[in-house]
Amino acid sequence: MSLTGKRRLWLALPVALTAFSWFQIRENHRLPGQSGNPADAKTRTAPPDAGHERASPQKLARQAISSDWDQLLLWLNSHPDPDAVRARLTETKYRWTETDPQALAQALRRLLESGQDAPTGLGFRVGNHGFLADWPTLRVFLLDVLAASDPEMALQIAREILADARSAEEYAIALRSLTRPGLGRAPDAELLDRFDHLLTRPEWQSSPGFAETFDLPRYLGTPDAARHLAASTGNDKLRSMALHEFAAERPAAVIEALKESTLPRADLMARADPQDPAQLAAVDAYLRDPSLPHEDAVSFLKTFPLRSATTGYRLYGKTPAPYTFERIAAGDRQAAALAETWAADPALAPYHAEINALKTRLSKWTEQAR
Repeated sequence: MSLTGKRRLWLALPVALTAFSWFQIRENHRLPGQSGNPADAKTRTAPPDAGHERASPQKLARQAISSDWDQLLLWLNSHPDPDAVRARLTETKYRWTETDPQALAQALRRLLESGQDAPTGLGFRVGNHGFLADWPTLRVFLLDVLAASDPEMALQIAREILADARSAEEYAIALRSLTRPGLGRAPDAELLDRFDHLLTRPEWQSSPGFAETFDLPRYLGTPDAARHLAASTGNDKLRSMALHEFAAERPAAVIEALKESTLPRADLMARADPQDPAQLAAVDAYLRDPSLPHEDAVSFLKTFPLRSATTGYRLYGKTPAPYTFERIAAGDRQAAALAETWAADPALAPYHAEINALKTRLSKWTEQAR
């Protein structure tokens, strides 16, 4: 190598060493995750905002529900056929309950707070599990959907609705949320206070929601609930029907409540369960009461033991099913034994004709049950 070539090599060497040192400094101070590849820099992005990603579908769900609501209000103004209304509301309910539960609850709460409402042209009809099959207004529809999708939110809103309900139907639906099993289930005393408050609204007494709420004491099933029902005023026919449904399921509670009531008792006493010694003793004492009007005693003997009952879906609690064939047959045998005792007692001679008719009827029933 010539002297000139050597001189050029020594001149290039410092430049190369400087470049190498600068490269090492960059490598030593590169942030974690940096590869140094320019192509990598183009593909790197900021970490995703998980909260934003979650909020976006919820916002879209709330917007969809709000849009559905606006369309329902507009559509109902055209007075569509009730069958079409029922079908559309049912489809809307199922579609809404498939969305995000939190978004649905938030949207329904906002709609309820808006105060908007419209009649649907439908009745107030209870379906399976206490949820409605027909909704008389859109607000009632919202409350029903909310209870199915978010019971906790429905419970919070229920107390607000109960304080300022627009109708007996809203009141009845809101009260349902307080009866659901779980930590939110209201105490019996509160439920009975709510029931008593309903009775202070005479303008509601002819409405279906008012009538449905009369099933609440039967759901509670206590003597105290029976006393509240017996003391109710304003609709004697509805009270009588509710007491009979209560007594068909829990006769002991009603018989206990009747001790403090001035209501006619003959038919309700006839609902006593003949298999319960305490209830048999109560009807025996009733028939032997010297202050008992003769016509009441006759009415009692013509219907005892009374086991008629109604059934069907209810807003509160399970569908009533108070009697089985085996229970009826066993009760007939016990009642027949009591009737034999009455027929042999001279003190009950004024009623022997009715008692003998009772014996004949029970003998026929027990023979048929074999």
